[in-house]
Amino acid sequence: MTAAKIQKYALQRFAKQGFAATSLNEIATDVGIKKPSIYAHFKNKDELYLSLIPIMIDEELGYAQTVLQGGEQLQQQLHDYFISIEQRFNASYAVQFWMNALISPPVHLYDQVIEPMHLFMADLEQLFSQAIQNSEVVKNQHQLDAQTLARVCMSFVDALQSELIYGGREKFRLRLDAILKALNVLISTRI
Repeated sequence: MTAAKIQKYALQRFAKQGFAATSLNEIATDVGIKKPSIYAHFKNKDELYLSLIPIMIDEELGYAQTVLQGGEQLQQQLHDYFISIEQRFNASYAVQFWMNALISPPVHLYDQVIEPMHLFMADLEQLFSQAIQNSEVVKNQHQLDAQTLARVCMSFVDALQSELIYGGREKFRLRLDAILKALNVLISTRI
């Protein structure tokens, strides 16, 4: 239980302050333990940070699986998924941590963070592809196959996350509006 509690408070600190500005002392104080107690569960701050990555991957893939079901409502599901990027970011330290780790991981942990993130992105692309394949969207006027449309969706996700982190909410909303219009053109016209 204590390891999970340490991870919970570490996630909040990393999300709010970033990796470099977060100390184990702060996390220990948040948890209500002394700093040496953290070492019973995690060797150091790096290990604690890295322990959060698989948790976030599971949560993000689980969320995507619940939204991206395919079928007749796929267009709405895609809209909901893209719109939720900002909503979830605003409401959750976990999503804030996730996006920051994905876009700008600590330099010295880059390879250890990016490797599982690449696997996550491949899994997310596969979820998009399966949902598209299991819908009428695959029969689009432009004859774009499910894999191509999934890659377009992944590009939209990348653009929206980057804009939210680097451009701010106003630019995010402009980009979101453009993406939703483009998505309608790509997938709403059937053969």
